[in-house]
Amino acid sequence: MTRHLLALALALCCLSASAEDELPKELPPDLEAAALRSAEATGLAIYRHDQAASVATDAALQLPQFRAEKRVTGWVTEERQGQIVVTFVDATPAALYRIRVINGVAGPVEALAAPAALSAYETGAAKARAAATAAKFQACSERYNSVVLPSGDQWAVYLIPGTTKSNVVPIGGTHRLQVGDAGVVSQRAFTRSCIALESPPEAVALTINHLLDAVPTEAHVFWNLWARKPIYVSTPPNGTVWAVEGGKIKLVERKTAKT
Repeated sequence: MTRHLLALALALCCLSASAEDELPKELPPDLEAAALRSAEATGLAIYRHDQAASVATDAALQLPQFRAEKRVTGWVTEERQGQIVVTFVDATPAALYRIRVINGVAGPVEALAAPAALSAYETGAAKARAAATAAKFQACSERYNSVVLPSGDQWAVYLIPGTTKSNVVPIGGTHRLQVGDAGVVSQRAFTRSCIALESPPEAVALTINHLLDAVPTEAHVFWNLWARKPIYVSTPPNGTVWAVEGGKIKLVERKTAKT
């Protein structure tokens, strides 16, 4: 643990020097608390939907017909009464296969006899996903996964770098795109570079210097759950330290401006 905390301390001392733009200001207590709870809830939702798509894909690939399938262009996920329904779609978009995931476990694969119309929710999510994946963004991986979540009367599409390496956390290149009826409304990256955190088996925690927000974000929560290791995050304007562990964000040390 000492080795990793030392690495964090070294990162903190360089916080202000590495900033290219004006650093975010510390949030008022009520806004900070709201931002933390929102990050936790959204990060957990991204993780649950991403994991549901992953286990559903593994289940579908057990079918020879799915492995030979040429029509599938992607998938959408929808939470229904505690379950996450993963629907593989064609270019129409129409449903080809459906799988219900309960507590991270995939149920039987439903192979539809003919392409079926999507629900209104699925249609909106599929269109939002198509708009987001067609947009220009800084890609840090050849393969990306996507999670589409409702966001008011719009959609939030999270683009997540794919990896086959269990000892690397590819947090760099994670993006959120806000999509409305007319297409992509706004987008943001959660890092400024394609940073990837080394996560060898002996590492008990990971560290990252985050300059874009005054508190950890849903991306930090997602990657914490994905890596199954605590992530210590330092944030501006003074290098405040947070621990993201088990999908929860806790303050470790609040730094104040030097006088």
